[in-house]
Amino acid sequence: MNFCFVILHYRTSNDTIECIKSIQKLEGDYKIVIVDNASQNGSIERIEALFANNDEIVIIKNTKNLGFAAGNNIGYAYARTQIKANMIAVLNNDIVIKQKDFINRIFELYRNSQFHIAGPDIVSLVDGHHQSPVVEKINSISKANKELFKYRILRIINKIGLYELMTRQPKKELNKISVADPMRYQENVILHGSFVIFSPMYVSEEECAFRPDTFMYMEEPILYEYCMLKNYKTVFDPSIVIYHKEDSSTNSLYNAAYAKREFVFKNMIRSLKIYRNLLK
Repeated sequence: MNFCFVILHYRTSNDTIECIKSIQKLEGDYKIVIVDNASQNGSIERIEALFANNDEIVIIKNTKNLGFAAGNNIGYAYARTQIKANMIAVLNNDIVIKQKDFINRIFELYRNSQFHIAGPDIVSLVDGHHQSPVVEKINSISKANKELFKYRILRIINKIGLYELMTRQPKKELNKISVADPMRYQENVILHGSFVIFSPMYVSEEECAFRPDTFMYMEEPILYEYCMLKNYKTVFDPSIVIYHKEDSSTNSLYNAAYAKREFVFKNMIRSLKIYRNLLK
């Protein structure tokens, strides 16, 4: 099996460099595809100069920011068609891997479980909590419609400048993740999107890693519903562990509270519409 890491880069070169260097310490053969999502701040050029003589690394530069799903799909497609990789790990640039035998663990998991998609235990470096597997609270069309209504109202409130006065939500409350028993092996669960492994059974059938059309948010439940429709197996294995810094690329662009809320609300509405269609 040919293993490839696909890293979506956006603006934060220090994170991407640390991610790459953690991969370079792993045992086994691999390739790395870095997809720059039109950072336009010199960060990808810094990475390009640092790893210029490394044959294991390919850098793709998007001409515009395609968002999470489409940006990752560019790298996945390159790994699949050009590198001929059939085991592809798609990961955020703010991921750190510390298990030296990480690649061998993935291969062993595939031999034992025959998964289509797998996810590791993802430990936050912000507060130490586990981020996978995910519990999706919006599991019906009626709940999706309620969430759509909520985000449309929040977006209006934000636009007219009344959000701070009318809400008292903690910083991360809007996208707080609920996790289901991260200490045990599980099948057919929703996997956190910051690190997803696509096996030869998935890669041979699917041209895209994530479902297209979203820009950011809800890629995990959308991918899960697609997998269930296709009878694909998803697997969570807590013996495989990675570490996640969380939201560094988004925060690098949307530092102002108003702008980041607008970004969240607009893209949650877009993703909820796609997710709702899969539930029909």
